[in-house]
Amino acid sequence: MSTVKKFVCDFCLNGCNLGVSFDGYQYRIEYLTDEPPNYGRLCPRGNSANIVIDHPKRLCYPLLDGKEITWQQALKTIQEWLDSSRSEEIAVVYSRGLTEAELGGVTDFARHLGTENLVSGYLEPDNFLGYQLAGVRRAKLEEVLAARAILLIGDVFSASPVAARFLLDARYAEKSSRLIVIDSIRTKQAGFAHLFLQVKPGTEYWALAGIAGLLDPKLKLDIERFARECGVERSRMEEAAGILKSVGAGLVGAAFSFGRTGNPLLCSLFAQLVALKADKPFVGFAEALVPDGKLSFQDFWKKVSQGKIKLLFWFGGLFPYSYPEIFPDINRVQFRVATSIFKAGQMLPGLVLPVPSEFEKPGRGETLWRRVDREPVAKPVSGAKLINEIIEGITGTSLRSGTESVRQREQFQVSQVLELLANQPETKPVSGYLLVGQRRAIGIGEFYGSEDDIIVNPKDALELKVEDGARLNVKTSNGQAEFWVRVSGEVPAGVLAIGVDCHKNRVLFSVEFDRHSGIATIPPTKVEVWRKQD
Repeated sequence: MSTVKKFVCDFCLNGCNLGVSFDGYQYRIEYLTDEPPNYGRLCPRGNSANIVIDHPKRLCYPLLDGKEITWQQALKTIQEWLDSSRSEEIAVVYSRGLTEAELGGVTDFARHLGTENLVSGYLEPDNFLGYQLAGVRRAKLEEVLAARAILLIGDVFSASPVAARFLLDARYAEKSSRLIVIDSIRTKQAGFAHLFLQVKPGTEYWALAGIAGLLDPKLKLDIERFARECGVERSRMEEAAGILKSVGAGLVGAAFSFGRTGNPLLCSLFAQLVALKADKPFVGFAEALVPDGKLSFQDFWKKVSQGKIKLLFWFGGLFPYSYPEIFPDINRVQFRVATSIFKAGQMLPGLVLPVPSEFEKPGRGETLWRRVDREPVAKPVSGAKLINEIIEGITGTSLRSGTESVRQREQFQVSQVLELLANQPETKPVSGYLLVGQRRAIGIGEFYGSEDDIIVNPKDALELKVEDGARLNVKTSNGQAEFWVRVSGEVPAGVLAIGVDCHKNRVLFSVEFDRHSGIATIPPTKVEVWRKQD
């Protein structure tokens, strides 16, 4: 009989417990019904987490320009590249999927190389949920269950499906319980809301600023302007503020989607400001929170575009798949070394090194509700090496794996948040169609579904002369794709929605930089659309 090993799921920060067993042929997921916080419930990703261990696309050997080589050849190549590069020409980038020890190893590796170009390459908007506003309380699990006035920004139910059960239990606990949802798409979550504020895509923070101003008139905010910016009537924001004021126990929660959030930093900070003024705790339902590097991604990108980076190391489990839209610029760097769990669907220039998945390595970390220690439940796939083993192979020395060199995030004050808002330009009307991203809680890449459909408002369907099942071509400044049409009132007229767990969809969006804060964002994008002729 196979032994069941306990593991804390790493697909998001909800920290669900699951069991993994091995029958000598394949790994299976087991349900630990007595284990909080999920008590046996798992989302689609957690239910099929074993697919990451057994998947046929697992990378088992180093690749150089798409060709298999040995580890000895890979390390020799890296050393040759290091010998021909000055320290200021080297950049070390890290993304999600690293343990604390691995992150420490990566930062010490940058120090060992003498480079200040240490960069966080995790660009997901939910990463900004890790920035904190002074005075805001972080929600505890028991506070979620006890909440009677809940404000959710974005689609929390898709970002953290298991946590959705806690929220629904709280929503239906008493007749006086109230749920408010702010989003640009009428998701299934919005169907449970007593009050749904449907904002223009990318303008959530304007609605939040309006509610904060209504909760505290001393902030002296221009509520009328904010109502125009987000497309929500002042009376609706007043209703939301009234609910948050009148009901005691409550919660403000947020989840941000790639291709849907206009300014994730402001969204995060104003969601927290609402929580502060309503005297409610806050929780950010993120997949991962990755600390800042010494160099901002914007400054790193400038150096890449100026040809100042000659050798690039990119450490993380899923790169080079997460941001295909940056391939053209990254490919201008002469020497590239990346780590990955999976094989790419296309040949990638440079070195790609195989690393274990989260299920195959020990690690410590934080979830939304507690600190956890993870023990491996499977042996690393043949040929994969831990990131710190790779670094030791490159340097020939054992680094101390400290994290002092990672820049700690500053804690914002209310005055700073208001200043950031004051620098925001007016929202310009968009002519034509706007494409937004949608997280559908189905997983990584195309392992769980192809996401080849596009949601079209009924009014737009008439204009485009399409119906369910028709084919629609879409084109952005980054690329072009074809989708099956699904007609639905989930999206407002002029807005189209696609899934963004699929990388061929993600490439349609662009990385942009806020002109005042310099933060990297992946907002909604303008798109051309036309029906494919039969």
